[in-house]
Amino acid sequence: MARDLLEGDPGSANFLRQAEDRLEMPLGRLMVDGPEAELQATSNAQPAILFHSLALLRLLTARGFAPALVAGHSMGEFAGLVAADALDPLDALAAVRARGGAMSAAAPKASGMIAVLGLPDGAVEQACAATGEEVVVANYNAPGQVVISGSEAGLKDVGPKLQSAGAKRLVRLPVSGAFHSPLMAHAAQVFAAAWEKIPLRALRRPQVFNADAQVHQDPIEVRALMVGQLTGPVRWTQSIQRLQQLGADTYIEVGPRRTLTGLVKKILPGAVVHNIEDLASMNTTLKTING
Repeated sequence: MARDLLEGDPGSANFLRQAEDRLEMPLGRLMVDGPEAELQATSNAQPAILFHSLALLRLLTARGFAPALVAGHSMGEFAGLVAADALDPLDALAAVRARGGAMSAAAPKASGMIAVLGLPDGAVEQACAATGEEVVVANYNAPGQVVISGSEAGLKDVGPKLQSAGAKRLVRLPVSGAFHSPLMAHAAQVFAAAWEKIPLRALRRPQVFNADAQVHQDPIEVRALMVGQLTGPVRWTQSIQRLQQLGADTYIEVGPRRTLTGLVKKILPGAVVHNIEDLASMNTTLKTING
């Protein structure tokens, strides 16, 4: 992860040194050498992914690129706040380190998340509501692609209901807990205490937030939204639709992998979509955009 950035860009290597000092963790070793299981732990994965995104964003900014509108998926909203010039990069990493630690510590062991493929949002919501156990919609990722989150009992109970409703596939996600559900209430409380101490400015660019798919720029509102995010759903489908309503016609995913690029294509089939995950894709995308 981020190997080409760390080896090919002195600025990214310097940013890594600053990040490791601030977080007091071997971020570079984890990203480059792993081990994979340690890197994938929630408390490590979140700062690693955010660092990768912010290193790319730093290079994009240096090359004169600036987004007109911003959105992020779940933890990606912190990268969005940096892009909106409301949060300093090292502060964003500190926030996400606290967030990941709180989520990892508070995640109930008998809980998890399942991707539900092939059902409308409403059908998934009805199935969750019909169960007597704790299970809710956690991610509205794209039409026909919803993630549910809850207790092990709730997930087992809702599975047959989803299949009876016509779900094409139910895929258990490799996560350590029921994220974006009420079961993360304690994690939200722990994170809120750390988050309150991190400087946050008014947003200088419009950012659409997952909680309600609306633009918020007041730091008081944004602080609350970022805490509520831990126990509430990620409304990514609605957020992308809102960006389109605001005039967005080109969508650029910045960060490792291409997951969001694929989701945007499903939400807005005619949208122009680019992905920047390394130096090569950055150069290609900028060349395309600049003609």
